[in-house]
Amino acid sequence: MRGLRSKLYAGNVWHRRTSPKAYEFHYGVYYFDLDLDEIGDVDRGIRVFGYNRRNVLSFRDSDHMSASGLGIRDALREHLSARGVDPDGVRVSLLTNTRVFGYVFNPVSFYFVRDRATLVLQHVIAEVHNTHGERHVYDLDRAPGGEVYASTAEKAMYVSPFIEMDARYAFECREDPGGAYDLRIDEYRGDDLFFQAQLRVAPQPLTNANVTKMLIRYPFMTLKTIGLIHWQGLKLWLRGVKYLPYTPPDREARR
Repeated sequence: MRGLRSKLYAGNVWHRRTSPKAYEFHYGVYYFDLDLDEIGDVDRGIRVFGYNRRNVLSFRDSDHMSASGLGIRDALREHLSARGVDPDGVRVSLLTNTRVFGYVFNPVSFYFVRDRATLVLQHVIAEVHNTHGERHVYDLDRAPGGEVYASTAEKAMYVSPFIEMDARYAFECREDPGGAYDLRIDEYRGDDLFFQAQLRVAPQPLTNANVTKMLIRYPFMTLKTIGLIHWQGLKLWLRGVKYLPYTPPDREARR
């Protein structure tokens, strides 16, 4: 198998809130960083990986911004064109979890848009999912005078049953020279920072041996993610944090 641009990333997720109750936790994770131009090569080269088909690990277009029926690359081309980015002049990789034994939940995935010739990072897209099957994308542009990609945006959909909709996100992405990522999402109410999430991961080659090591270390990564979401939510509820039930968007619009 020829060398792949796609990689594995391993590291830690950290969450911290300061109100209404101080609380924080962290845990180990791994992600795939899939070059969207070579998913077929990953399918052929990684024995336990399947693209739009069943396998121990599988990546499906429909799990991401292509819910409209377009393949992920066509859906991304439309999105980039609408943002004024020439989709033929870039390569895009997606930092995400694959399905594990058919199940996936990604709280947030990141698209890294690079110049096709130089591979210099040009743009970042954060795709946020909630546990009700909804998704929303936020675009991060390069901050003036630096290599940080950042964006602020009003919260666009229900995510946590312990955080009100009246909030604002501040996204930040940093890539170090070795390819490691430091990704942050801070949440504000007015000028008050009350919630922080950080993902720090470092790359390693995408090989059969490394994938096997990750499966041994984290055998049910996506089930672990959804399980921890509910476990941490239970602990918040037991601490007296108010539970905010989900309201479908169409019902909210009729209020």
